[in-house]
Amino acid sequence: MLIISLTIIASLFYVLATSHVLSRLFHQQGPSQKVTVILSTVAIVAHMLLLVNSVFRADGQDLSIVNVALLTCWVIVVSVTTVSLKFPATLLLPVVYGFGALLTIASLFIPHHILLQSINIEVGLVTHISLSLLAYCILIIATLYGVQFYFIDKRLKRKDLAIVHSHLPPLMVVERQLYQLLNLGTILLTFALLSGFVFLDGMFAKEFIHKTILSLVAWAIFAVVAIGHMKKGWRGKPVVITIMVAAFVLTLAYFGSRFIQEVILNKF
Repeated sequence: MLIISLTIIASLFYVLATSHVLSRLFHQQGPSQKVTVILSTVAIVAHMLLLVNSVFRADGQDLSIVNVALLTCWVIVVSVTTVSLKFPATLLLPVVYGFGALLTIASLFIPHHILLQSINIEVGLVTHISLSLLAYCILIIATLYGVQFYFIDKRLKRKDLAIVHSHLPPLMVVERQLYQLLNLGTILLTFALLSGFVFLDGMFAKEFIHKTILSLVAWAIFAVVAIGHMKKGWRGKPVVITIMVAAFVLTLAYFGSRFIQEVILNKF
């Protein structure tokens, strides 16, 4: 009952925060930061409590894909909300809050009871998992900045006066932050992969090879785009689409096989 109540509270306040931001998306003064912070803080706290109660159960720790996704989503929401306090992130907020609402509600209906009676804490494993999670979150946020860049650029090319007088951030600011996040995320993903090869056995074992290959493919795409921007000045729509493709590949690497095993196959 507690988990259901926390889920409803988190999803409700995510929806309220999303609605508030969207209602003033093109307003000159933008959404009220105070109202946004209050609504999102309630959602974030409820989300955190939901996560704690979902993972740490009386009969063990539930580290299913749903709970990992809830954790990843929570980190992204907290990061974007924190960034928005200093830098304009008007387009990102409804995206992450909306996704948070959908994911928390979906967690009630997706089976996720993968219990572990004990967890062996190893420095190498913790390092790899932490770097992987952080890299993924930053690269997803970079992808969202890419979508924001594409949206603003497209509206400007159409000479849409509404966007000129809106609270949306300047295009060059969004682009600069996009590549800063891309570079940081790519570096962290590099160290995450290296830590996996150093500390973990069986990175190319049958049950993990697809994850390793997809992660390497995503890393290669991110790295090429980052280097291409620094050396060749790559930018614009093709770069944004390429970043989105790399983010999709990385998502498949992190969640694809586990989703099939824990959710799809679990129903048959």
